[in-house]
Amino acid sequence: MNKYIPCTAEEENKMLKSIGISSFEELLSIIPEKFRIKDRYNIPKSHSEIELINHIKTIANKNQLGVSFIGGGVYDRYIPSIIDFIASRSEFYTAYTPYQPEVSQGTLQYLYEYQSMICSLSGMDVANASLYDGASALTEACLLANNYNKKDEILISENINPNYKNVLKTSAENLNLKIRELPSSDNGVSDISSIKNMINTRTSCVVIQSPNYLGQIENWSEVREVLQDEKILLVAISNPIYLSNLKSPGDSGADIYIGEGQCLGTPVSYGGPYLGIISVKEKLTRKIPGRIVGKTTDLNGKDSFVLTLQTREQHIRREKATSNICTNQGLIALRAAIYLSLMGAEGLQKITQLSLDKAYYLSSEIDKIDSFNLVYKNNYIDEFLVKTRSNAYEIAGKCLEKNLHINPIDENHLLIAVTERRTKKELDLLISTLRKIN
Repeated sequence: MNKYIPCTAEEENKMLKSIGISSFEELLSIIPEKFRIKDRYNIPKSHSEIELINHIKTIANKNQLGVSFIGGGVYDRYIPSIIDFIASRSEFYTAYTPYQPEVSQGTLQYLYEYQSMICSLSGMDVANASLYDGASALTEACLLANNYNKKDEILISENINPNYKNVLKTSAENLNLKIRELPSSDNGVSDISSIKNMINTRTSCVVIQSPNYLGQIENWSEVREVLQDEKILLVAISNPIYLSNLKSPGDSGADIYIGEGQCLGTPVSYGGPYLGIISVKEKLTRKIPGRIVGKTTDLNGKDSFVLTLQTREQHIRREKATSNICTNQGLIALRAAIYLSLMGAEGLQKITQLSLDKAYYLSSEIDKIDSFNLVYKNNYIDEFLVKTRSNAYEIAGKCLEKNLHINPIDENHLLIAVTERRTKKELDLLISTLRKIN
């Protein structure tokens, strides 16, 4: 019997006897012979613990860490070691998701701090205790707008992250909401002049991402000026780190801010778990999905924290619920709170500046290579679009041979992201690799 099955032969016989059979084969007798696997499994002989550890190390040593220039909503950023240390403490790591009012004061406090910092970054009045990820946050924002003004048409920029759009379209289709796409102008941003002709009495909200999927910075303030009807909500999408350098969504006239919080201290992790951020102006407080943690005082006058609003059907009548969000990314929100408190506004600005400087160096050098052209020469932070005369997917494959990961978004375009983690040596390696491919 395999040594990793946690029972002895005596224990197995005792279990079989308790259910009235004499052998494991008798337990399987209800399965017809033709469906049983007769061949031996390809499982090697047993090893001692030392042998097993050495064997696993040998396999692990074959792995090679690649250098990531992939962005598109998820970014390979530096994570200070203290984040793992604090977030993995048992009182945090095993804490229950805050469904109920009796959730611990520690959990409520860090979620309150998280909310406060998100409001500070976004320029909004209220943030909730987090959502699943950026894509689901966009869907929740559009549903919030629909619930607020009872209109059924959503106008989204063509340059929004395609993954976000797909999630939104899936939900909208089943809720009879109509989605229209705002076209892009020649400079890679939304054609704001088209908004006036596209909005109507059914328009619930307009969604603009900045920087957008192509890396270009959009102008939320100009969009708000075009939307003269205040009941049409402006939904702003942005990487939260960029908000340290950009005019905040709240100050730009946006009603709702959403974003992906993975960049705030959470590794790429093969796609999750991530963190959905949503914050709103005060008028939408009772429409925001999920939970809001508030601060008050107890009978002794000491600060205490409570679940102030819980607008889902577990807490209120189903017909009054604003969302069916059942949980939140509490542990990832904790990581974000630790990261933001460590970095502060000045730290985020330095990270953005480092990324920007490296991105502009890399893009300018790539632009000098004959078969590669920078599509938009400026107006980006750390992600840019490159056009190539060769097949972009084949180029990505050749870069992969050098352990360089880049993102082809179609046959002729590469979307390249540079974070503060990328070194001059890594940037130059990508440049030299692309020159050889050229």
